[in-house]
Amino acid sequence: MSLLLYVSYYKMELSIFLAKLFGLYLILEGLVLLFRQGFVRSVIADLMKSPALRYLCGILLLVAGLVMVVYHNIWEGSWVVVITILAWITLLKSAGYLFLGEKSMRKTLSAFDKKHWYVGVGIICILVGIYLARIGFGF
Repeated sequence: MSLLLYVSYYKMELSIFLAKLFGLYLILEGLVLLFRQGFVRSVIADLMKSPALRYLCGILLLVAGLVMVVYHNIWEGSWVVVITILAWITLLKSAGYLFLGEKSMRKTLSAFDKKHWYVGVGIICILVGIYLARIGFGF
């Protein structure tokens, strides 16, 4: 097998794996946003009260985002760009946790703390999750 063919195969396998991973995650996260809004609000409130927890979440998201961006920074006109965009969103979210102060985080999150936001984002998560899961699992 030529090196170019191997690299192409590896990238596609990684894309399929990440489509499965993000697909299932987004479906479940979307359902949580739709049906457990009170729970999500209390989690966010606890996160705002704890700098240590924000730091830990930021570091975990930073590592996950960096791994995905380093290994899957593919900007082509197909479904794989969705994975790349989600990887960059993960990386940017980690930067928010790590670099925004408590006051800035509260202001930013309070702008999104509306019932229609949870429903809208929940539906978007489920739709993108189904799209990626269909590709990843081949159904």
